[in-house]
Amino acid sequence: MEEKDIIEKALTSPALQRIFVGDSRNAYPARYRGRVPRKVVLAKQVKSDLPIFAQSVPEIVAEKDVEYFVWVNSYGAVSAILPNGQTLGLIPSEFDVTEWHDEMPPQITR
Repeated sequence: MEEKDIIEKALTSPALQRIFVGDSRNAYPARYRGRVPRKVVLAKQVKSDLPIFAQSVPEIVAEKDVEYFVWVNSYGAVSAILPNGQTLGLIPSEFDVTEWHDEMPPQITR
């Protein structure tokens, strides 16, 4: 997948349109301050925790110290977009945001 395709995929992030805030644990992360991550760098190697049912299916892995474009849902969940176009969900302790989207702030829903 070419970088322009990966960028286009990042631009489909639902968080660019709407974020959900409030007091619940499912609310958009306050530490983002209403911004939407565009790129992250991984603090460790991350592998998919989904079971692999066929030996011919390669394991999904994102590498430590590599910067990835990300897809972000309206609740702030982040997935790395891998070079082959696959996405891999990340937990906050696995990455640092290195770049934010410049678009207008998304609509806030409570």
